[in-house]
Amino acid sequence: MVTTADVSIRFIPVDELKFDPQNPRLPGNFDAKDEHEVLRWMLGDASLIELMGSIGQQGYFPGEPLLGVRDHDGKVVIVEGNRRLASTKLLLHPELAPIKKVAVQKVALEAREKPSTLPVLIYPKREDILSYLGYRHVTGIKAWDPLAKARYLQELYDIEPEVNGGQESKFRALARKIGSRADVVAKLLTGLALYEKIEECDFFDIKGLDESHINFSVLTTALNYSNIFSFLGLTSANDPSLQGLEIENLSDLTNWLFAKTHEGKTRIGESRNLSLLSRIVSHNQALKIWKDGASLDYAITFTETPVEIFRKSLFESQAQLKTARDYSHQVAKPEKSYMDILNDIRAIARDVMVIMEERQKLE
Repeated sequence: MVTTADVSIRFIPVDELKFDPQNPRLPGNFDAKDEHEVLRWMLGDASLIELMGSIGQQGYFPGEPLLGVRDHDGKVVIVEGNRRLASTKLLLHPELAPIKKVAVQKVALEAREKPSTLPVLIYPKREDILSYLGYRHVTGIKAWDPLAKARYLQELYDIEPEVNGGQESKFRALARKIGSRADVVAKLLTGLALYEKIEECDFFDIKGLDESHINFSVLTTALNYSNIFSFLGLTSANDPSLQGLEIENLSDLTNWLFAKTHEGKTRIGESRNLSLLSRIVSHNQALKIWKDGASLDYAITFTETPVEIFRKSLFESQAQLKTARDYSHQVAKPEKSYMDILNDIRAIARDVMVIMEERQKLE
């Protein structure tokens, strides 16, 4: 347990402060130890320029120290406050900006304050800072996005000592640290494990899909449905080991959730349709039809009994034909294809009528 005596606040030259290569918010597709790349990623967020302007005009408020640990080279790795560090570095050295050079130069030129040192609370170990980050960024007022939360929890999980009760005990311990529930922690870690498997498989070669275009929260929401995690071969949504995972089914699910059609939409559309997908993947016939390219609304009908399918199809057909009849007087010149379709509908209706009449005679 870290006490006040173990932590000291120092004003340290900005050039002796390093970005955290384990920052959970950083994407996993570049070298997080490369300061140039970290600055490029951070400048992708427009609010960094605003933060630069704020520090440049008002100076740095010492009441919000950065949190860091000493590195092997004597410099300090900033575990909490990387955006503030980036803003200050760019105020001092605007030439470091890999992108948005004009905007950075302008803010630096207009700055009245350019702090050369920053207040840093230096902790003995990185682990001593992690619990605080949980309250601040997982359940606190400055929440990270879901993927960053999951990466942070994975780091906590990896350093949590093994105790009686195994994995479940570790989930409970992490939940207490961040003020959440054990099942929420477990589901986030399972979602992260699935995401990392998708990443390992190069996002299954889905065009345009990468870390910045994948909605991690949709993936974790899918784990709320037992039929979906069973479809993946998992026995639980709370097992990051992914024992039994079927990669081919994960590939299918990834495509359905994230691959865009030519209309710019995914096959399931909105995340609320996950409940429909859950029903579809639990019925062989519906799943086959869905895999063959049928719409969600059409495939879902095959999760019902034949009588339910017949009844639903009959009433939907009636409603659609009534709509066609109501608008038919506005068709000035019917195309030949319309007449072909109407003749087909008449023939189908006749066939259905004959079958129903025969069933009535058998009663």
